[in-house]
Amino acid sequence: MNYNIEELQDKIKTIANLPTLPHIASRLMRIVNSPAASADTVAALVSQDISLSAKVLRLANSAFYGIPRSVNTLNNAVIILGFKIIQTMVLSLTVFDMFAQGGEKKPAPFDRDAFWEHSLRCAVIARLLAHKRKRNYALDPEEAFCAGLLHDIGKVVMEQYLNKDFHMALYHAQARGIQIFDAEREVLGYTHCDVASWLTGTWSLPEEIEQPLVCHHEPEEATICADAVWVCHIANIMSKIDTAGNEAAEDVLKELEPKAKQLGLYARDLADVLGDVDGEMERSAMFINKK
Repeated sequence: MNYNIEELQDKIKTIANLPTLPHIASRLMRIVNSPAASADTVAALVSQDISLSAKVLRLANSAFYGIPRSVNTLNNAVIILGFKIIQTMVLSLTVFDMFAQGGEKKPAPFDRDAFWEHSLRCAVIARLLAHKRKRNYALDPEEAFCAGLLHDIGKVVMEQYLNKDFHMALYHAQARGIQIFDAEREVLGYTHCDVASWLTGTWSLPEEIEQPLVCHHEPEEATICADAVWVCHIANIMSKIDTAGNEAAEDVLKELEPKAKQLGLYARDLADVLGDVDGEMERSAMFINKK
């Protein structure tokens, strides 16, 4: 069912009520890059949401960030972790909460728990790749993590607001044995990447986070932040590899090497990253912990 331009415009209007980024996250996007920003102002903003504040403190004290001493206040968390980490942490937690599964769980072709598990794995790999990449040129690991965690957010939006369309694409992908992205394009004429673009158009995200959400399936189309997009693209592919050290994994990494080389990375670097994923997944599980 390919829409013509008018039909697609009508379809877009039906999701005109897409959620806007909550006040705290939206304001944080604006103030962290301001010369007037301080640990006090950032901490005061985050503290307006008690639940978010508690999650930030739990994460700050988790193994994921490896801080050697206890972090007892938001001010300390901001000072120790820095504005960039607090920004990406709040954005990740906020968006996850916006689209967390609510109500009674029903059988469906889209498994949100599996979705977030994949998203976290992609985020972890993107962060590890960005750390490797820093040997050459700076690519912020925290922004890479956030982009990886949110890269498929368009799918959740489609499940929630364009349910019939999305399920049609899912069934088509299963029947044809193709990627959901390709199935969406074939039967709908738009993709979850388009939806991500519509969703984040008013969010004022850093471009290094927004562009991977829009271009991770077609990284060659990225006109800005190409390195961030390619990292997310590669991480997305690697996230579907079950284990490191087996022949199938090695074949995938060799196929990825030409793409990785433009980032200054090689198959051995990808293998190192893959070997670290399970440990990093354990340390980062709190990002998708619903409690």
